Amino acid sequence: MKCSVTRRYQGFTLVELLVVIAIIGVLVGLLLPAVQAAREAARRMQCSNNMKQLGLALQNYHSAYEQFPPGSADFYGYSYGLRRNVGASIFLLPFIEMGALYEAFEQEAKVATPGSGFWQSQTLLDAGPQAAFLCPSAQNADGTEYNGLSKSLYVFCIGDAMWHNAKSDSEEGMAIARINSRSMFVPMTNGNRNDLRRFRDLLDGTSNTLAMSEVAGTPRDQAFVKGDVASFNGMYDGTTAMAGPCMTAPLDPNNRFQYQTGADCWRGLLFGDGRVINTRFTTTLPPNSYSCAYAGNNDSWGSFSPSSEHQGGVQTLLFDGSVRFVTDSIDTGNLNARQVTSGESPYGVWGAMGTKSGRETASFH
Repeated sequence: MKCSVTRRYQGFTLVELLVVIAIIGVLVGLLLPAVQAAREAARRMQCSNNMKQLGLALQNYHSAYEQFPPGSADFYGYSYGLRRNVGASIFLLPFIEMGALYEAFEQEAKVATPGSGFWQSQTLLDAGPQAAFLCPSAQNADGTEYNGLSKSLYVFCIGDAMWHNAKSDSEEGMAIARINSRSMFVPMTNGNRNDLRRFRDLLDGTSNTLAMSEVAGTPRDQAFVKGDVASFNGMYDGTTAMAGPCMTAPLDPNNRFQYQTGADCWRGLLFGDGRVINTRFTTTLPPNSYSCAYAGNNDSWGSFSPSSEHQGGVQTLLFDGSVRFVTDSIDTGNLNARQVTSGESPYGVWGAMGTKSGRETASFH
């Protein structure tokens, strides 16, 4: 008698296959946010380290010159009046092991011909992106240039002053309140260092005063700056030149970069530039708010908020060298208040942290 054994080969049914695929999809869905969160945490840590290195450079600069670098300065042939001024980041280069780049820039500046309009150093372009000035979380954080522009995504604090940096006490027929006393990074013209700030000017304390923050470095056509004189709450009403923060909302509430009127803004896109709109920030509207430039694209007057791709806030550097994460919900006091030239800031904790000698008691602690 012969016995035969029939083997049955069983595979997955369609239902079983769909269940397996669904389970894998759920697992991937749970894993991806964790991976993305871990990557962002690493990028945020690198951003913090970049800012700490810049804080150390500020300390070393002060040790060498007994003052902090200017927020903007004439640099040989580059005239402040012709908008060919450079920013504080240039002066920090020798203190972050970039002395050769500084010397090359200096040689270029010595032979350059002054002129009006925008300027970008060919030396800085040829040197390529500098990781020390790029937040890894920002757009194009790989350092690629945008329309032939270099980037510097770390900006310097000018406090709660919005009508500031005027080249004279009268410009365009308007009375201008010069309130650089609110800032630690002031302009330097004609090589005059007498007005530059020192540690002794930090009456509010180094651990309570902001030195730097960051900007997202968006393309020019998404400049994150509203350009319209009417966007300021009482900035200039014909009788006074005292500013209040801009209160105009974006055109598209789901896209913070889109505005009804755009400013010709290079915010975060010009490494070494000295104009306020590009390389400094104010502590009026909270982090990741929109910004406003007086008369469209004026380089001196406005409310310029720091911004980042970090979820919920921005990294900040204090004068004691520590780095703190400031949330978008930080107290900003009375945003309808006009700016002040002395005393406490009306813009809450955020305004207090931006001023050097407001005598406020508010701090991050």
